[in-house]
Amino acid sequence: MKKLVPEEYLAYLRSRTASLFTGDEEQRLRLRGFWVGSFLSFFLAVGAPYANMVIKGSYVALDMSAPGALFLFLLLIGLLNTAFKLAGRGLWPALAFAAVVSAGWVYAYWPCHELNFHSPGTLFSTFLLICALANVPAVSSGRGLALSRSELVLVYAMLMISSALCTVGLGEQILPMVTAIFYYASPTNKWREKLFPHFPDKPILVDDGTDNRLFYEGTGPGGDIPYEAWIEPLVWWGVFLMALYVSMVCVAVILRRQWMERERLPYPMTQVGLAMMRGEEEDRLVNGFFAQRAMWLGCALPMVAGSMKALSRYNPAVPYPTLSWSLPFVGRQTLSLDISFLMLGFSYLINANVAAGIWFFHLLSKVQKEVLILTGITSEQKLQYGVSDFPLMAYQGVGALLTMVVLGLWVARGHLRVVFRRAIGRGTEADDADEILSYRSAVFGLVGSVLTMTAWLTLMGTPAHMAFIFLVVALLLFIGVTRVVAEAGLVGVRAPMIAPDLVVQGMGSALLGPTGVFNLALTYIWAAEVRVFVMATCTNSLKLLEEMEPRQRRLVFGAIILAIFIGSMGSFWGIFHTAYDYGGINLNGWFFKNAPAVAYQFAERNLEPLGPDWTGWGFFSGGGLVMALMMWARHRFVWWPVHPIGFPIGANSLMNRLWFSVFVAWLIKRLVLRYGGAAAYNRGRTFFLGMIVGHILCVGSWLVIDYFTGKVGNAIFKI
Repeated sequence: MKKLVPEEYLAYLRSRTASLFTGDEEQRLRLRGFWVGSFLSFFLAVGAPYANMVIKGSYVALDMSAPGALFLFLLLIGLLNTAFKLAGRGLWPALAFAAVVSAGWVYAYWPCHELNFHSPGTLFSTFLLICALANVPAVSSGRGLALSRSELVLVYAMLMISSALCTVGLGEQILPMVTAIFYYASPTNKWREKLFPHFPDKPILVDDGTDNRLFYEGTGPGGDIPYEAWIEPLVWWGVFLMALYVSMVCVAVILRRQWMERERLPYPMTQVGLAMMRGEEEDRLVNGFFAQRAMWLGCALPMVAGSMKALSRYNPAVPYPTLSWSLPFVGRQTLSLDISFLMLGFSYLINANVAAGIWFFHLLSKVQKEVLILTGITSEQKLQYGVSDFPLMAYQGVGALLTMVVLGLWVARGHLRVVFRRAIGRGTEADDADEILSYRSAVFGLVGSVLTMTAWLTLMGTPAHMAFIFLVVALLLFIGVTRVVAEAGLVGVRAPMIAPDLVVQGMGSALLGPTGVFNLALTYIWAAEVRVFVMATCTNSLKLLEEMEPRQRRLVFGAIILAIFIGSMGSFWGIFHTAYDYGGINLNGWFFKNAPAVAYQFAERNLEPLGPDWTGWGFFSGGGLVMALMMWARHRFVWWPVHPIGFPIGANSLMNRLWFSVFVAWLIKRLVLRYGGAAAYNRGRTFFLGMIVGHILCVGSWLVIDYFTGKVGNAIFKI
C-alpha cells in the first residue's frame, strides 16, 4: 500500500506557510486605513464601557480574546468593506450610497436638538455619514474607501490595542480608583484617619471639593462638571501610563522574533483575524471566509444557544440550554463543568500537550488544595486576585510563572544578546528592518520607560529601590501571562499573584513605609486585574504583521501609539461623561465601588510595618523548582505527556470556568486525529473558527438589539 500525505492536509500546510499578501498586491498603508482604524478604536473605547455600565450586558473588552474588537472587525469585513466596494464601482454608486446614508441620518436625528455624541449609536451613524460623503471625491479620484489586506491588518491591530485599555485594562479602573476614597470615606472605615495622612506627595487623586458626589451621584439636568479638579491628576497619570505602555510595546518588539520565528508559538487568538484577512480579495465582493459551510455550522451553535438565553430575558417562557454544571471531586472540592464556545474554539487550535497540561494541572490543584486543608497549612494573608482562596498556592504559582519567564529569557539569551549589541551599535548580525521599531529604539525605550516610572513612583513617596524592584516584577509577570496567551490561547488568564501583593505582602511592608504601601495600592489600577493588557494584545498584533512589507511596518508603530492614546482618552471621555450623567453608583458596582475598596483595604491592612512572609517564599521556591524540573524534563524526554505551562495557572479561579472547555476540545481533537486523520482535523478547524465567530456575533448582535430596545442586564455568556 502506498503511503501518502492526504492532499487536504498538504493544502492546509501550504495555507499555513503561504503569505497573507500576494506578490503583486500593493501593501501601501493609506490615510483611509488610519481613519477607519482610529474611529473604530474610539468607538470601541466608548462603546465597551457603555455596554457594561449602561446596557449592563455582556462584557466585550474584559479578556484577551477581545470580543468587541473582533465584532467590529467582523462588521467591517462583512458589511462595511462590502458597502465600500459597491460604492467604489463608480461615481453613481458612490452618490447613491451617500444619498441613502444621508437620508437615514437626517431621518434619525433631524433637527438635531438632542444629538448626543456620548451615545454609541450617534457616533457610529455619524462615522458612516462621513465615510459616505468622503467616498464621493475619493471615487472621483479613482481610489474609494474599500480597505486592502494590509489596511485591514492595521485596523485590527488598533482595535486590539484599544480593547486592552477601554474597560478593565484601564478606563473603568482609574477614574473610580482616584475618586472613590473621598466619596466612600466614613466613620465606619476610618479612611480619613488611617489613609489620608499617607497620600502620595503629588496630587494624583481627584477631589472636587464635594467628596466627588457629582461623579458618583450625577450632576442632574444642566449641572456643571468640575473639570479643573481632574486636570492635574490626569496629567500626572498620563506621564506614568504612557511610559508603562511604551515599555510593553518595546518588550513585545524585543521578544517578537524569538517567540515567532525561533520558538514558533501558535498565537491561537490571531487565527480568526488571519482567516478573515486571507478571504479578503479586491475583485471579490463578499469575503471568502463567509463562504465556508463548516464555518456557518460552527457559528450556529453559540448563536442559537446564546440567542435563546437572550430571548428568555425578554420572555421567560423561552427555554434555553444549560451550559454550566458542577460535581463533587475530592473532599470539599468541586469541579465546575462550564461550556464556553469561545474557549472551545481557541482550544482546538492549540497543541494537544498544552491543552492536556492546562486541564491536568487544574485537577491537580484541586487535590493540592484539599491536602492543604487536611494538613492545616494555611496563610492569614488576604488576596483578591489570582489564587485568592489559597494564598500559599498563589506564591507557588507565581514562583513557577517567574521561573518560566526567567528560563525562557535564558533560552533566548542568544537573541537578546544580538538585540542588545544592535542597540548599542556594536553588532550587525541582527536585521531589525522588519520590526515596527528598531532594536535601538526598543531597548532604549524600555530602559527610559522603566526609569521614568521609577522616578514617578519615587516622587510619589515610594523608596526608589523598591519602586524599581516592583516594576521589574510587574513586567516579568506581564511577560509570563503574555507567553501563556501566545502559546495556550486562554481567553481568560490571570497571574497567580499580582505584583503589589508579592512585593508588599511577600517582601514585607516595612521596606516600603506607609506612603509606599498606599502608592502600590494605587497600582491596582493597572497591575491587578491583568485579564487584558497592552503587552499581550500588542504581541498578538505583531503576529498579524509578520508578512507585511518591512517599510510598512514602521508606520504601524505610530498606529499603535495612536491607538493607545485613542483607547485611553476615548474611554476616559466616555466613562467620565457617563458617570456625571447617570451617577457612578448607578453604573457598574464592581468598578465604581468594590474594586476601589479592595485596593484601599489592601493599603489599610499593610500600613503596619511587617517583615517577609517566609512560609510564602518557601512555596514560591517550591513552585519555581518544580517548574524548572518539568521544563527540563519536557526538553529532555520526548515522551513527557503534559506541557508545564498549565502548572502556574492551574489553581487560578478563572480556570474553574475554562478547564472543562479545554478538556472537551482536547478530547475532540485527539479523537479527530486518531480516527479522521489530518484532513478531518483541518475541516474541523474551520468549524471551530466558526464557533468563535458565532460567540462574538451573538454577544455583539444582542448588545445592538438591547441598545435599541432599552433592555438592561441581558448578559449572555460569562466568558
